[in-house]
Amino acid sequence: MPSLAAQLKQFKNQNIYDTKGFITQDPDCIAMLKATDKLAPLDDAVLVVGESGTGKEIIAQRLHGRRTGRFIALNLSAMPDTMVQAELFGHVRGSYSGAVTSRMGLLVAASKGTLFLDEIGDIAPDIQVMLLRLIETRLFRRIGENEDTKFTGRFVFASNSLGDNFRNDLYQRISTFRLDIKPLRRRIKDAELILKGILTDEETKDLLGLAWKNIKPEQGVLMGNVRELLRLAKQYRVLGRDYLDFR
Repeated sequence: MPSLAAQLKQFKNQNIYDTKGFITQDPDCIAMLKATDKLAPLDDAVLVVGESGTGKEIIAQRLHGRRTGRFIALNLSAMPDTMVQAELFGHVRGSYSGAVTSRMGLLVAASKGTLFLDEIGDIAPDIQVMLLRLIETRLFRRIGENEDTKFTGRFVFASNSLGDNFRNDLYQRISTFRLDIKPLRRRIKDAELILKGILTDEETKDLLGLAWKNIKPEQGVLMGNVRELLRLAKQYRVLGRDYLDFR
């Protein structure tokens, strides 16, 4: 077996990147990762664009870098618009019905860290206005408070796509630095690389062949989604090809 140094040298020569869970040998993705590393020390907002399951949160964590504060993630699509402000800003006790205790909010929790806001593409217009002011001033006020607090962390935003009603001024604010992640269908060698630790070479070829044959373009499986690819691999390994679920 080659020594560890020899293996690392071979790994480097193959032009493969594997850092914090993002595995690729695709030149465009490697360039994107290098850009991510250049942006990591900065405090500027970054927009990460990619299909579901392509690794947007992994890139956001990489942008977080060595910050002393926490990495806080919030999926905006999973939350009613009426709750977004309370979740981000926090509130003081008695500020509204049901506020029986004070809450600091995620902007405070992410102080000197990173606030990752996922799925911003279809947020409501009033939430867009709120985010625009927050990004411009970096000031916020807990519900029920009279004094502003300065946000000392970093914003990272992510989306699959931006809807037609997304404000252009907000887009300009968050996209000075934009990172685009290619889906797996445009880097099939990466799919093979990801499966290498789970399946044999023959199994990998068989699974990918079955996937391309059975999956329709409008389905997320393998078209861009790493999680779905790994789900299929586990099914293949444990149950065999006849039990694969291509939904």
